[in-house]
Parts: sequence; C-alpha cells; structure tokens
Amino acid sequence: MALGEDTIEEPDSEIVSTSGNGRNDAETLLILESIVQRLKPRDSHHVRDMITQRGWISGALFMASLLFWWISVKKGTEGISDSEIPLSLIGAFSFETLSVLVPSLVVLATLVMVVGREKGNANLSQIGGFLVILALFYIAEPILLNSSELGAQKALFASGRLLMIAVMVGFASRFMFDAMLLSWVRASMISMGVDVFHNGNSQSQEGHADEQQPLV
Repeated sequence: MALGEDTIEEPDSEIVSTSGNGRNDAETLLILESIVQRLKPRDSHHVRDMITQRGWISGALFMASLLFWWISVKKGTEGISDSEIPLSLIGAFSFETLSVLVPSLVVLATLVMVVGREKGNANLSQIGGFLVILALFYIAEPILLNSSELGAQKALFASGRLLMIAVMVGFASRFMFDAMLLSWVRASMISMGVDVFHNGNSQSQEGHADEQQPLV
C-alpha cells in the first residue's frame, strides 16, 4: 500500500511542475508574438539589424537632448533669466529642475506603458497616462499660468524648450525600449529553441495559397 501510494503521488507532483512551466512558456510565447507582430521583423537576422538601428538612434537622440539642455537651459540660464520664471504649482520646482524632471517623467511613462502593453496590464497603462499628463502640465504651465507675469515671448520660449527636450527624450526612450525588447526576443528564441517567425510565415503562405485560383 505504501509503495502504491508513493508511485501515485510522484507523477502528480511532476504534472503540477510541468503544467506550471507550460503556463510560463505559453505566456512568454504570447509576449514574443506580440512584440514581433508590432515591430514586424522579417526574421532573426532582421531582428539583429533592428536592434543595432534602434540602439544608435536612441543614443543619438539622448545625446542631442543632453546637448540641447546644456546649451538652452544650463548655459543659457543667466542670459535668458530663467530665474524669473515662477516655481511650478505642483511641487514648487524651479525651471531648471523641471528641465530635468520632465524628461525623467517621459522616460518613466514610456517604460510603464511599454510593460503594461506587452503584459496587457491596464493599471500600468493608467499610471503611464497619469505621468504623461503630469509632464504635459509642467510643459504648458509657463504659457497657461505665467504668460501675464513673464510676457508671451518668454513664456512661449520656456514651454518650447521643455517640449523640445520631452519630444527628443520620448523618441529616444521609445527606440531604446524597442531595442531592449528585440534583444529579449532574440535571447528568448535562442534559449527556448523556438522560432516565432515560422508561424507567421506559414500563415501568410497559406493565405496566399487560398487566394490562388484552382487549376481545374
């Protein structure tokens, strides 16, 4: 009886562990297919090229953002009199602090929305939307609330600089996270021994075959 009970219990534990791994693998495959369908790489070689391309574009945009911030904010503060810009209503930040905070919010929002999109998490997507609106408020605040005190030209120039930095950092972070996702796709395909492009190619070939006219 004891031997029989042992032989019954062992397969049950193996089935549970195997089913758990199966669920994890299935979720990983769904995420892999989602990334491939969105970014549309043709094959594994194209994935490597896309990683390289998005990587250098991201680095170039981040460097351009840094140089623009250094010239227009850090070195141009005395000549443009950014110290005259009132503190922000939310957090009481100075303009120089906002010039760093706004792109940081953009990077964080992009990260949260990317993770929320790939995992299908609505809460993360909501947090990303909250961060985007907060960054937009800081950008538009000089025009909306301080234009009468600063003058339309200074207020517009202040918001314009924040907007330029936010846009460049936004595109840079988007390319950076796409490159990271593609790197993860490539590494996962190698480690799991799967080809997520095979299904798409076979489905497209079947679709073209269905469109062909019958020979008879």
